[in-house]
Amino acid sequence: MRTESSQAAAGWRAWLRVDAVVALVAATIMLPASIALLTDPSTRPGPDAVSLAVGAYVVLHLATLLAVRHPLVAYGVASVAMCVLALVPGIQAVSGALFPSAAAYLLVIAQVAMQTSLPMRVAALAGGVFGAALIAFTEPRFDDAMLKIGAFVGLSGAIAAAWAIGIVLRLRRAQAEQRLQARVAQAITDERMRISRDLHDIVAHSMTVMIAQAEVARALRDSDAERSDQALGVVIDTGREALRGMRTVVADEAPREPLPTVASLGALIDAVRTPSVDVRFAEMGAAGRLRPDAAVALHHAVREALTNAIRHVAPPVRIDVSLEWTADALRAEVSDDGGAGPVGSELGSGIGLVGIAERVRLAGGTCTAGERHPRGWTVRVDLPAERTPG
Repeated sequence: MRTESSQAAAGWRAWLRVDAVVALVAATIMLPASIALLTDPSTRPGPDAVSLAVGAYVVLHLATLLAVRHPLVAYGVASVAMCVLALVPGIQAVSGALFPSAAAYLLVIAQVAMQTSLPMRVAALAGGVFGAALIAFTEPRFDDAMLKIGAFVGLSGAIAAAWAIGIVLRLRRAQAEQRLQARVAQAITDERMRISRDLHDIVAHSMTVMIAQAEVARALRDSDAERSDQALGVVIDTGREALRGMRTVVADEAPREPLPTVASLGALIDAVRTPSVDVRFAEMGAAGRLRPDAAVALHHAVREALTNAIRHVAPPVRIDVSLEWTADALRAEVSDDGGAGPVGSELGSGIGLVGIAERVRLAGGTCTAGERHPRGWTVRVDLPAERTPG
């Protein structure tokens, strides 16, 4: 359903997720605080120790951003930085691993718990607890055994809490994905039911024609052989057309409404034109013929694309609808110019194109949708077509 450009755009948007914003906010607040404490005149270490500690803090905060896309790499980088901070000499106040920026390590732990497999999650938790022990039991200012144990418990608890938060977020995302998959499956099921109702009309019409022509052929079999043969030819052609239109199970109950055709697109386009919605239609190439199921799929795809363009884009908006006929196919495109910008709308389920794509697939075609450069959205439908006998 998505083009390569839209997939690339989605990849870039991953860097703007809430967790990436949290990492940036943490760096903005914690890094200056850590540098201020580190350079306090009363406890300031030597220049080499300051440079090493500041570098480690910067690496830690960069690791929180890296963890959004590559949690295991970020975990390794952050662990090395924490070891450096725990062992760097000369900091008189407290271990460098206990400064505010060290809390960025907890964000990395949460990302590992949220995104990686079970063995990696357990290993990250164990590594974090080991790091807590390293900090607590190597800090020379913790000269009392109970103080060391208390520091270890506190640090381990913070790491476990961050790890547990990552697990909770992982479960919530998994549940959201399951709900989305259920909605997609339901949309496909509903679309197949609608296809069944549409195909009922195809079969009902074809059978009516075949029965009528068969009766003519039987009545004229002896008195007018030529007309009888013509009627039988209509029966054969109509039967073949009906078989090509069969792509799913025919429902028992269906509305008896006229089936949409390529010609009915004009009325569909005219219906959405307003002073703030400029819809332009172009048809190129020698017009061919679509099977009934393909014509229905085309009509529904164009309608859905027009609806999305109006629903999700602020006016004024221009929409271009084009049909391009070739020897054996029809390509339809519906593109909008992005209008005055996107509009947040609670209307619809957001998966209408999933059902349309299923309908088009069952008609022997393909449906793709993606962002249009530099702005807007494009829906493209390719369907098999036949040349009109000339």
